[in-house]
Amino acid sequence: MSGLVQLVGVGPGHPGMVTVQAVEAIRGADAVRHHLVEIGLLSLARPSADVSRFVSDEDVLGLARKGLKVVVLYAGDPYAGAAAVQLGLKLARSGVSFESVPGLVAEMAGPTVSGVPLTVEGRSASIQIGLRRDGETTVLRLAAGWWESGIRALLGAGFAPEAKAAFIVNPGNPGQYRRSGSLVELRDMAGQTSQQGDALIVIGPGVDLAEQLDTHSRRPLHGRRILVTRAQHQVEPFRGQLTELGAEVVHVPTIEIRPIGAGDATRRAFGLLPKTSLVVFTSTNAVDIIFEMLFDAGLDARSLQPCRVCAIGSETARSLEGHGIQADLVAGEYSAEGLADALKGWDLDGARVLVPRAKVARDALPALLAQKGAEVEILAVYETVCPAAAEAALRGLFAGRGVDVATFTSSSTVTNFVQAFAAGEAAAVLNGARVACMGPVTADTARKLGLKVDIIAREYTTRGLALAIAEATG
Repeated sequence: MSGLVQLVGVGPGHPGMVTVQAVEAIRGADAVRHHLVEIGLLSLARPSADVSRFVSDEDVLGLARKGLKVVVLYAGDPYAGAAAVQLGLKLARSGVSFESVPGLVAEMAGPTVSGVPLTVEGRSASIQIGLRRDGETTVLRLAAGWWESGIRALLGAGFAPEAKAAFIVNPGNPGQYRRSGSLVELRDMAGQTSQQGDALIVIGPGVDLAEQLDTHSRRPLHGRRILVTRAQHQVEPFRGQLTELGAEVVHVPTIEIRPIGAGDATRRAFGLLPKTSLVVFTSTNAVDIIFEMLFDAGLDARSLQPCRVCAIGSETARSLEGHGIQADLVAGEYSAEGLADALKGWDLDGARVLVPRAKVARDALPALLAQKGAEVEILAVYETVCPAAAEAALRGLFAGRGVDVATFTSSSTVTNFVQAFAAGEAAAVLNGARVACMGPVTADTARKLGLKVDIIAREYTTRGLALAIAEATG
């Protein structure tokens, strides 16, 4: 018995332009095959799903014949190109069940994002996609390297040199931007510009309305390319916050969280929870992993009932709330020192304090708690490592366009970033880019590693960091 194959269009590139039906298909798939789609979409797949680049039609047919639900992802709409059509015909001939899920194409999304309506009442009611002059509005897609020749082809097809046009680069992607001018002016611009990515050229009455309708270009981070180094499982909502502010986000995780299996130390710590006065959570990772360990041990949030619970940072506090725990104390400053200030007035003399955290971390927190007379137990519940692909991805990024801002949300993210380069090279590749850190501890680490820190969030959350970047660079 064969499975089901879904040919899914995921839109032109902007993560917000993916349909609900496409998201549901990815989440429900046994196997996902993709053609260079936005990496954030792949994280929607189930952990058990087989996810990889598309290799061949035969691979998809083989998976379906095993009874699997297979999703094949295409940029834009699946039937806008020949590949999905050919696969669909093969599936039909083979008797394999399949269906298509439409997606938004750049020719329609790009003009709208840049405030260029394709129809204007009383002036334009027909649209031609391609080189012919059959419509009152013409939209032509130009591949990288063919911008100037594409505009020359329009002129050769009879379009007036002085015709007003909109030139949209990277249409439908977070890094989209628009230039307007006559066809001749845009031809000259295209010939003098580094051609990276596809472009659209739109000729029609809607071009005159772009300055009034283009709200995208007014976002504070429009045109800014921002590197996010946070772990894959934590990239949202930071990616979304930056994208909403208009940024083009490049995600290269320089940190990966690996839980440490429960052992004697964990069992001992759980057994002593009734005698523990205070549990201090320093990160969302510690919260999530400790609760997994509790459940694996047949326990739950009720085990913390005898303890007071403290969180460093509002994100950690929200993570606790997700597990049914309201922190007794939230340190506003995302640092051990901030927690020590928040604990002023708390009598910890002789109190047992449990700190679940990373295997390698700063010693400032336990030292400060010990100074208050506490008996501190550090429980290592996870370790941080640098993903194997990070070094090559970072070197490729900075060998090319680079970024306008590099963001770091923890000391580990910046340490692993610097270690991806030779001694002193990290500061050199960031020359011209701003460094933004989520808190003073991360900023101190960056400075010690030779980086110049330009931006520190006043609110130590990803939202606070996104707003700080917008304020500093907008």
